[in-house]
Amino acid sequence: LILRADVQGSLEALKNSLKRLPQEKVELNFINESVGEISESDVELAAASNAVIIGFHTQVESHAEDLIKRNKVIIKKRDIIYQIIDDVKGLMLDSLDKVRHETEKGTAEVKQVFKSSHLGSIAGCMMIDGSIKRDYYAKVVRDGEIIHEGQISSLKRVKEDVKEVNKGLECGILLNKFTDYQEGDLIKGFEITYISQDL
Repeated sequence: LILRADVQGSLEALKNSLKRLPQEKVELNFINESVGEISESDVELAAASNAVIIGFHTQVESHAEDLIKRNKVIIKKRDIIYQIIDDVKGLMLDSLDKVRHETEKGTAEVKQVFKSSHLGSIAGCMMIDGSIKRDYYAKVVRDGEIIHEGQISSLKRVKEDVKEVNKGLECGILLNKFTDYQEGDLIKGFEITYISQDL
């Protein structure tokens, strides 16, 4: 961050408030702090160091505007301290990767393996629990071990492509980059969601 404020007192209050934000996952690095308007040198420094400029009770020097547009520098100008805190917190959260979350939705048991001239091996299955959808992520379990993980490339009911198969129904499952099905294998379907982290 590059901090600019109208007076020294504001600058210190701003920095102290920002330092109180949780920084276990994202660390705030103050590379410059000064009093007065946001200048061309601030913009050049921000562009070179991939920093965000925070302006508190201050403006941008008129001739620095073109430089800001050219370098696509992010500037947050506010007159209320808690708005700046919210802005910076938002920027910190945006820099965090979302956490992948798997929810098991259904299990199919391989009853028979069919060979297809143009598709390769197809697992002829019975749905024993829940449901499996075409867009779920799949895991193949053999003797309690996961032997493959990947996308479902095809889900069939009586040779027709379907989007979902429920418990008690037979289906054909074709997985991406996997053909080594064996009778008794379990194919488990998982819904994948990505959850935003907190600071």
